[in-house]
Amino acid sequence: MLTTTLLLAALTATVVDPPSGAEVAPALASSLPSALASSLASGATDSSGLLGEYADDDARQLLVKAQRASAKVGAEMRERATCAALRQLVSRALNPIDAHAKPISADERARAIATLACLSTPLEIQCALKVLDGEGSRPNFIACDPQVRRAIFAAMAKDPSVGQPKLVELAVVADDPVRQRALDSLPAELSPRALDEIARQLGSDREMHINRAASIAGSHPAASLIPSLVSAQYAAPKVKRGDEAWIAIGTARSYVQNQIPIVGDASTSFQPVIGTLFEGSLLRVMESMVEIFRTEVHMNLATVVEETTGQPAPPLGYDEARWMVWTRDELPRLMAAHQAERERDAETAKTVTRPAAHDG
Repeated sequence: MLTTTLLLAALTATVVDPPSGAEVAPALASSLPSALASSLASGATDSSGLLGEYADDDARQLLVKAQRASAKVGAEMRERATCAALRQLVSRALNPIDAHAKPISADERARAIATLACLSTPLEIQCALKVLDGEGSRPNFIACDPQVRRAIFAAMAKDPSVGQPKLVELAVVADDPVRQRALDSLPAELSPRALDEIARQLGSDREMHINRAASIAGSHPAASLIPSLVSAQYAAPKVKRGDEAWIAIGTARSYVQNQIPIVGDASTSFQPVIGTLFEGSLLRVMESMVEIFRTEVHMNLATVVEETTGQPAPPLGYDEARWMVWTRDELPRLMAAHQAERERDAETAKTVTRPAAHDG
């Protein structure tokens, strides 16, 4: 009973413009039982406590039960509680369900936006994307509300496991302005999972998505992306059969091809049926072969190679086999030499030369 009371007290605390999840978690942990406090302090918990202001009674009960449940059931309960708190945030500060509810104040909305920007755990990011991305009959706040989009993307940029990969996906497949904001929100150094998402998008079957992913790779160079860029820069010929295209050159002439009799009172008439006669030539393409050289991907591959090795990209063109041999045999040596050179430059920059003192 003591545990329940302390947890409810912590969850009902008012949070006003929290500066960051790292500052709020220790304060919340100080009022919880030792086991839960240690998990909060270490960042292992699924909830940072920032949504405590928006948790209703059902969410609080779920969080209390999650402490006594198994790992799997407890995770599901925490997810349900976090989604419920986010729905309360939407209803109270973004889009009230009740048409007779009082208007949302500017302070309430600003506090909700600040709360979204301070989301810090993968669970909170996942739940926020679920609730804000047009859940049920609610509007898609990420697409239609610039302030919400800016806040949630800022929180996603700080989360390496869920937030950054989702930002990469949106920067590739979403439409503007969501795509552009996601692209602008990407941090300078991407997490390994975000780099894996770039590699996955480079294997897309849509040319636009491949080129966008290659552009992101060029802006965030990493050696792990080189094999994926090598594979994506060229698509082998594919044979297509069927009516691929046609070209017609000629003249179309109209003529009366039939007449429909129309009988009335003491009168008869005919309705003409107009036909079209084509005179000329028709070229039909029944089979084609498509071979793709993606110059944009090739240019970004050269950029990544130069940034990671300090040397110009080798003149291997679009030959995937030769690129793979170079990646296996030469790339590790060049990367090690480049890293050693950078370390020497850093040490040299730390060295300060002072003139010798002379007696006057």
